[in-house]
Amino acid sequence: MNRNRLAALFVLVLVSSAAAFALRAAIYAVVVVPLAYLWWLIGLYYRLVPQVFLWVALIVMILVSAVRTLLFEIPLGRRSVRLGKAHQGPVENLTELLDKRRRGIYYKWLIANRLGKAARELLDQRDGSQGRRFTRLSGRDWDPPEALAAYLDSGVNGTFADYPRPRWSRPQPTPLDQHPGQVVAFLESELQS
Repeated sequence: MNRNRLAALFVLVLVSSAAAFALRAAIYAVVVVPLAYLWWLIGLYYRLVPQVFLWVALIVMILVSAVRTLLFEIPLGRRSVRLGKAHQGPVENLTELLDKRRRGIYYKWLIANRLGKAARELLDQRDGSQGRRFTRLSGRDWDPPEALAAYLDSGVNGTFADYPRPRWSRPQPTPLDQHPGQVVAFLESELQS
């Protein structure tokens, strides 16, 4: 935090403390007393209602919630009731992620993760092996540029939490800042070779 912001914060705290001290009687009369009265009134009405009615209302709310939840999960004949959006394919999911990547590091990491998994599958097919997990992306004739290699590696062997976003300063550059189009073009060229 730079000195100007720190000084402004200090002045703001000092002024607000002085104002709170000077206005304490007015705040007590305008805010505290009406809230205390409201709390007392709510307690009074709560004590007027017999406990039996409160317990019955609680049980009815729980039953209604349980019936609504279970009703939509019971299969009806051959077909079951489905709620929510229709199932999306991997291309639609990736398109949504590409639209959201400006929202933050999490979406950038999700794209890098999907592309890294595609690169791992490509290397597995090329080498004839299966199921390499949690290893660096390497293989026969695999020589991506350093920035692309860091991007793909951070997608499959890292998480978005490895790149925290600073609160008060500009975000630092990360390997996830690579444009996905360049990565896709590289993977397509690897598929053709």
